[in-house]
Amino acid sequence: MIALAAAIATLAVPATAQAALAYVRYAKSAGGRPPTLGRPYVLVAADEGANPRRVDFGSNPHVSPDGQTVVYQREGQSQVAGLAVAASGGGASRTLMSNWRDPFYLAFSPDSKTIAALRGGELGSRKLVLIDVASGAQRTIASGFFNGFSFSPDGTELVFGRATSERFPPRTDVFRVPTSGGKPFPITHDRRSEDPLWGPTGQIVFVKTLGAKKRRYGPKNELYLMKPSGGQVRRLTHTKVDPLLQGLFPTDWSADGQRLLAEFEGQDTSYAVAVNPRTGAQRPVGKAGEQGFVGTALSSDGKSVLGFTGGFEPGPDHNVATVPYSGGKPKALAKNAFEPAWSR
Repeated sequence: MIALAAAIATLAVPATAQAALAYVRYAKSAGGRPPTLGRPYVLVAADEGANPRRVDFGSNPHVSPDGQTVVYQREGQSQVAGLAVAASGGGASRTLMSNWRDPFYLAFSPDSKTIAALRGGELGSRKLVLIDVASGAQRTIASGFFNGFSFSPDGTELVFGRATSERFPPRTDVFRVPTSGGKPFPITHDRRSEDPLWGPTGQIVFVKTLGAKKRRYGPKNELYLMKPSGGQVRRLTHTKVDPLLQGLFPTDWSADGQRLLAEFEGQDTSYAVAVNPRTGAQRPVGKAGEQGFVGTALSSDGKSVLGFTGGFEPGPDHNVATVPYSGGKPKALAKNAFEPAWSR
């Protein structure tokens, strides 16, 4: 099974006094330990893991840049996935949107007031919507088959990858659209560009899929950089990607744009990779391979990578941890936990 892309991280912002950490654990089931697992539930804590508080049954949490809000996937009647929201400091949760799809894709606006997410049926195209966190009001920005989106640093625009159909390999380009409304316009035209992540210094990192005709099991990913206009495109990485593996997906920028976090993915594989955004040099942040350190976010100062140990497969045998971006041993923040997000 191809590992899902790590949660699309919001653009790094300065840490605040409200910094929060959210993650998932499994409830104990009647059958005891695996292979029988109980229901997953979301917890929120201080960004170093202190004073954890159970929020609700759910998964795929995301924390707002100001640390005051956590959103997560909650299954309702008929197993329909809903996007739920709760204050990180406590209080009741509420549903913002039903039929939330592809929950690993979600982005908060830099001011924490708006969420970009995908809505739709189990099959077929999706709607890319903007949701007002306070009121729950929704606006559709675009429709289609999406692979990644993020806000501009000032929150006035959204960049996203969109394919023409569900065919594989996808024929995808990157688009820009004002968050106030308007028609999306393409900034790539090669039908093999996707998963854009808008950086803080006037550049967008994105994926190009290469070698589709030569690789038996599908194309590989390489990271490229471009200006928001779509100009000055340059290849950033040169990665060895074996068969059944996909390669790199961008995860997060540091606030100064000097450090970039990516995830190397493929069959039964997902692990964090530090990428130099100037030279393209790359190296695993922690343990690589099938049981590697899965990275989910980079601290705004670029010093710490948040993630979990034990590989991408969900279960109780993981620890939410940080690893220095420069390399080092994991520091556990929560044991038997996974899918972390934070606002540091």
